[in-house]
This record gives sequence, structure tokens and C-alpha cells, in this order.
Amino acid sequence: MRVLITGGAGFIGSALAHAHVARGDSVVVVDSLITGRRDAVPAGAHFCQVDVAGPALEEVFASFGPFDLVSHHAALKDVRRALIDPRGDAEANIVGTLNVLRCAAQDGTGRYIFASSAAIYGDAAMLPTPESAPIAPISPYGISKAAAEAYCAYFARSRGLHAVALRYGSVYGPAAAEETEAGVITIFARRMLARKRPVIYGDGEQTRDLVFVDDVVRANLLAADSAPRPWAVYNVATGVETSINETYALLAVLTEYDAPPEYQPPKPGEVRRNALDPTHISEQLGWTPTAALRDGLAQVVAAYLAEAAPVAAVAGSR
Repeated sequence: MRVLITGGAGFIGSALAHAHVARGDSVVVVDSLITGRRDAVPAGAHFCQVDVAGPALEEVFASFGPFDLVSHHAALKDVRRALIDPRGDAEANIVGTLNVLRCAAQDGTGRYIFASSAAIYGDAAMLPTPESAPIAPISPYGISKAAAEAYCAYFARSRGLHAVALRYGSVYGPAAAEETEAGVITIFARRMLARKRPVIYGDGEQTRDLVFVDDVVRANLLAADSAPRPWAVYNVATGVETSINETYALLAVLTEYDAPPEYQPPKPGEVRRNALDPTHISEQLGWTPTAALRDGLAQVVAAYLAEAAPVAAVAGSR
């Protein structure tokens, strides 16, 4: 396949780029590098430093298209910053998505995958939440994802661009940035390993549906190959609620950290409880999550231990 991955220097996008390269696909990565890292892009992919909301994106399609698949993962994910000023969030997540959709439709792209989010459901009344639940975001980030998803549905039904929206739970893994939806795992693990006391905002009983990045990549590959046309929507999650306190306790065991967290007042715009029902993607595409939470967290801790080891070795040699 000829594949374009926007946000391919970011956490999920780069993992997906590695998977496509590994299976022999021809991969072009687009990323502005505002939050992405150039060294995260696999060696076998062609890299273009481009803002997806800008006019240079058309040149990428003209030079490397037509694509069999466009996987749109470029987005701003800092929920708290968007609460203060949602303009940047809207520019990246709504206008950027619309620009990628427009270019893909004009280019004759075979399939378009949009990385959506559990944030579009807000504080859902039903848990685990099915795809049929009302769209009721409570944050600018969730609003931007819901609006972008509506544009995807329009292009699928009216412009001939076959599209899929994947509504992710809280995706975690060794390379997750602190500002992402599961960034609390990164923050906790790094602070515990450094023997610094982590902070929990609120009482810690707020819950998240934590899904490992490798499982998310597998869902993307299945959707690219097998999702029905012209339009499909899937939750990509475990269906299990895990509280912040439970996550803290698991990481404390894995890092051998024995101090309690510091509790501070809750931050606005955060969903209280979250779990998504993955039945639909299981029945249609055969996807189920395979990574147990403890095993996934152990991989996160091992990665940060390896990351810290060279620094410790240099410090010890002085």
C-alpha cells in the first residue's frame, strides 16, 4: 500500500508508521514537529515537515500520491491548554482535518482513517459507552474531535472518500507524551523512578479506559484492510474502567516506590468516568485488546529505566 500518515512523528503515528513499514508498505510521514520527534519516524519512511492546516500539504499529495490510505493522526492533544485558549486546538484539529480530507478527496485516496477520541462522549450516561451514545463533549479538545469526525462522515457520504473514525480510549505506552490523554502514566512513572512524589488532581477515583499502543496500531491495520465502506465508526478500547488511584498503585509496585501521592484540587474539563464498549470492532473486524494493563505498564517502566540508564552511567563516571 501507498500510505500517508499525518502526525507520524508523534506517539501513536510513529508506532503506526513502523508497523506499515514492517509489513512492506510505502510510507510517507507528515508532521510539523511541534510536538513530534524526527527520530521517531522509521528509517524506511519518507518524511515531510509540513503543517497539515497549511497549503504545503497539497504538494505532498502531488509529489507522492495517489495514496491507498491516508491515516490522519496529526492533532493538538493538550486538553488543559485548550481550556485556556481553544483557537489553536480548533486550527489544528478541525481546520487541519478538513484540509487533509480535501486533499485526500481530490487525490482519489482509497481509504481515510481518522484518529478520534473518547472525549467526544463527554460524561457518558452508559458505561461502557457504545458508538450509538450521544456526542456530548465537555472540553474544547472533545469538541474539535467531534467536529472533525462530522466532516469525515460528510466526505465519506457525499464526496466519495471512504472513511473510518477510530474513537480511542486513553492510549498509553513507552513513548506517550505527558500532555496526551494517558500522559499521567508517563508523569507517574518518570517521577517515581526519579523518587519524586507524583501529584493526583482530584480524589483519584476518576477512571480511564487504558489501551496499549500496540493494540491501537493493530486496530488501525485491520480498519485499513477490512472496514466496510463508505463510513464506519469504532471504539478502540478495553471496556474496562481503571481509576487513577489504581494506576498509581500498579506503577508504585513496578517502580518500587513506596510514598503516597500528593492530592491537589481537580482540574476543569476532565471526564469523571470513562470506558468504551469495543463490541462493534470485535464483531466486524475481529479486534480485541491483548495487552494486560500490568504488562503494558511494565513495558513503560522498562523503557524509562533504559532511558535513564545512560544518564546515570555518565553521572557515575564523573
